[in-house]
Amino acid sequence: MRTAATYRLGVPTAPDHDAWRSYDSVVDAYARVRADRNAALARDLVAQVAPPFTGTVLDVGAGTGVAADVALTATGSEGVVVAIDPSTAMLRAERQPSVLRAASAAPGLPFADATFDRVVANLVIAHVPEYEPVLADMARVLLPNGRLGVTVWGSLGEGPPVDDTQDRAAHQAWNTAAAEFASIDDLDAVAAAGTPWDDFFDDPANLRLALEGAGLRHVEVGGRAYRYRLSLDDWLTGQDTTYRSRFLRQRLGDDRWTEFRERARALLAAAVPDPVDCVDEALFAVATKPAGRRRDRP
Repeated sequence: MRTAATYRLGVPTAPDHDAWRSYDSVVDAYARVRADRNAALARDLVAQVAPPFTGTVLDVGAGTGVAADVALTATGSEGVVVAIDPSTAMLRAERQPSVLRAASAAPGLPFADATFDRVVANLVIAHVPEYEPVLADMARVLLPNGRLGVTVWGSLGEGPPVDDTQDRAAHQAWNTAAAEFASIDDLDAVAAAGTPWDDFFDDPANLRLALEGAGLRHVEVGGRAYRYRLSLDDWLTGQDTTYRSRFLRQRLGDDRWTEFRERARALLAAAVPDPVDCVDEALFAVATKPAGRRRDRP
């Protein structure tokens, strides 16, 4: 089994007072910038799994509920959509009162076998310590012939190259500022600990094998580039939600963090236009749970 055994919930084990490790510490920034940015990806994911009208959908690692909201529209007023996430603060940011919410995570989903028509996990499986038991648990709660859909950030690989010139320049400006305040190697290590399977799932073949390993069939893998524009202030706020920024803020303290933010904002303004053109590449994988064999009648 592939494992990142020294990590818990996708981040390095540490005393509970290290609040930066939880998304609770950045929920407002995430809801304002990241949730809208990920909404298009969530819409495509839900469309890929095609929830039945009046059906049941589980959104694992729901965050602020962007995929759950789309699923609720797809299933209609008589459908049932459940959003789970280990962060209660993120769940409280869910805007649809009809979405049922629970603080939970996979593995250990608090549902019986064969409960849901569809299960989705939007940008989740790269964060977990071990992806096999997570996928197996999500497959467990699927009904026979139900569909599971997951997404990860990853390179599309084929086709014309994606023009991410401005996006790369913005990240370079942020890194240049960060290097004046901390070790980039330390920040990279924190990011790698937070998303231990980023590089692994950058390969679509590994995404396919992971779903097949969970006992799912008819696996379909695809991808898409998402282009959008952000003001420099919103770009920087979005960056604040990452593991690297949260760790850096905790290490620097309020005064030094303010100094870093001002330096990063100045370098951004010198490197890229305002607003900045951004691009994200994402991979989708959708698979079906086998119906199983029927017993012969006596």
